Amino acid sequence: MARPALIVHGGAGPVPETERAERQAAVERAIDIGWTNIADGALAAAVAAVRHMEDEPLLNAGIGACLNGDGVVELDAGVMLGAERRAGGAACLRDVRHPIDLAVAIMRDGRHVLLAADGASRFAREHGVEMCDPAIFITDRKRQELMRGADTVGAVARDADGRLAVAVSTGGINGKLPGRIGDSPIPGAGFYADDRHGAVCGTGLGEAFIRLGLARVMVVEMEHGMDARAVADGAVAYLDRAMRASGGVIVLGREGSPAAAFNTAAMPFAVRE
Repeated sequence: MARPALIVHGGAGPVPETERAERQAAVERAIDIGWTNIADGALAAAVAAVRHMEDEPLLNAGIGACLNGDGVVELDAGVMLGAERRAGGAACLRDVRHPIDLAVAIMRDGRHVLLAADGASRFAREHGVEMCDPAIFITDRKRQELMRGADTVGAVARDADGRLAVAVSTGGINGKLPGRIGDSPIPGAGFYADDRHGAVCGTGLGEAFIRLGLARVMVVEMEHGMDARAVADGAVAYLDRAMRASGGVIVLGREGSPAAAFNTAAMPFAVRE
């Protein structure tokens, strides 16, 4: 039997001092909710934590997420199971209430890994995923227009059977071009899970994570014997060295404690074991 563990983050970036305590509290609420689901498996725990963060208006996912260049919220999400490396991603969503639910539905359907925009919304409606008025995501337009950085929320879990899962959700980059897709819905870029070695989730400049294939690189490093702490620290150093990019990561191996690292002013995160 494995030792269950869960690590959750609320995004790495230039978090204003006035919001740090509130963002940390939001992450603590999310991990409490995720941890209550750990007996149902790693996927249930990770998704529950991220789903809650999609409802936290200070975090850049779901309600309160940053605005694109047209002043609209466009959301991305991704999920992956380490057992069979099954994955699902959804991108450029405007009317799906919980993007992480759609990512799970796409993964379970199994025909594709990533759906975007109108096609993703159509799939959501056909599969009973909750839809909404896009206006629900805008709670404080002035604040959302001024959001800086490239926050993402995410969770990585390991259950008592040793199964690993990762879940991610984001509003992307403030002022982004409509239709821009970052690393968050792309396996191997913003997240990856493999029960044999470990699972990871990133937050930061998505273009840099995509170009480096950073999430997959991190799991390969665990395959080569590096522990979670070394992988987390090394990934952030590599992100800076190779791309001059900011960001953070959370990492969980097939055994041992979770680890987090970031090179930004803040990255609220929490751990349960």
